[in-house]
Amino acid sequence: MKVIISIFLFYSFLFSKTIDNSLLDIHATIMPKVLLLEHNIEDKIINNKINITIAYEKNSYKDMKFLKKAIESKYPNGISGYEIEIDFINYDAFTKCKETTNILYIFPSSQKNINNIINEYRKCDAVTFASEKEYLENGAMISIDVGKKVKPIVNLKAVKRSGISFKPVLLSISKVYKK
Repeated sequence: MKVIISIFLFYSFLFSKTIDNSLLDIHATIMPKVLLLEHNIEDKIINNKINITIAYEKNSYKDMKFLKKAIESKYPNGISGYEIEIDFINYDAFTKCKETTNILYIFPSSQKNINNIINEYRKCDAVTFASEKEYLENGAMISIDVGKKVKPIVNLKAVKRSGISFKPVLLSISKVYKK
């Protein structure tokens, strides 16, 4: 019985990475602004709403709720004339991308889940924004680097592979991810 409990606790802690609220607050500020730097974004926005889908595990539920509230408090009237709509997808319930998603925000999960969701949302022309820089290696397009300055990190290979193009100003203010 002790072995079973030990195994359960090990796996619970393995995927129970919480993210600092101040970092989530930074993500909430930057994420919608980065989307507006996409070329032809107005052609992808449906019903004047920017749709952000947040992928999460059960153990990151509180972080997901914090991110949602942070986005809503920073952009109560939307951004640049667009409303912001936030949806959620639990990795366990994920089957295919939601066509109206403009940004997929990725909370920590297993490598298999991260790869599956990134690959699927690439088909829907969604910008993939990772909570963790290491998910850039899995094909996420953007994350955040917090050092002396806060800067987006852009995975150019993932962006090119997706067919999405951004205005040059994004690259001028970002770090470029190099594998």
